Amino acid sequence: IAASSPAFTLSYFMKKYIMIVTVDSGLKPFAMYPFQEEMVKTIKANRFCIAKMPRQCGKSTCVISDICHEALFKPNQNIAILANKQSIAKLHMDRLKTAYEYLPKWLQQGVKEWNKYSIEFENGSKIIAAATSPSAIRGGSFNYILLDEFAHIPNNIAEEFYSSVYPTISSGKTTKLVIISTPNGLNMYYKLWTEAVERRSDFVYVDVHWSDVPGRDENWRDQQIKNTSEDQF
Repeated sequence: IAASSPAFTLSYFMKKYIMIVTVDSGLKPFAMYPFQEEMVKTIKANRFCIAKMPRQCGKSTCVISDICHEALFKPNQNIAILANKQSIAKLHMDRLKTAYEYLPKWLQQGVKEWNKYSIEFENGSKIIAAATSPSAIRGGSFNYILLDEFAHIPNNIAEEFYSSVYPTISSGKTTKLVIISTPNGLNMYYKLWTEAVERRSDFVYVDVHWSDVPGRDENWRDQQIKNTSEDQF
């Protein structure tokens, strides 16, 4: 099936070809939940997306899979995965590498560079992973930027960091910025989220409640609170 054909949608690609590592079952195909399918549709259809989601719901996996799809099927893409910690950035790059390695050979691109924090394919697409800092990607131009757990960037650098990141995508008309996070108080992420919800910006928001994740019901909620606390929950 041609990658550009209607049958080859992003959701089809992810469910059919993306492999993920789970804590219970190890390596397995990415069986997407309905909210995940809606999330990737929104990301695919809009240049600016901001998502508020609970922990451990596959939010990063969805966007990493989209990044894999973009890099494989669109040549000369510059993509940045930026996380609140260097270790998280490396974890996302490792997930991307795992997804790529288990793709059928006919879907893979030739690899020119395969480093701890960067990949480059023969079609000219490059992906880098880094921690969020004001100088992380300053001076570059990017087609796609993921800001992961943006609400957990220290307040003293969040605004400066965002101010340095946004210009790297502003020169294009199809460039994309995706922000995903769990909430963490009143900060730069809260400001961007509120502006999106109130339609005072071009960001389209994705709001996922913990109960949207299959298996998370009131009994699950009570167990989490019992084992931690209501504040932590």
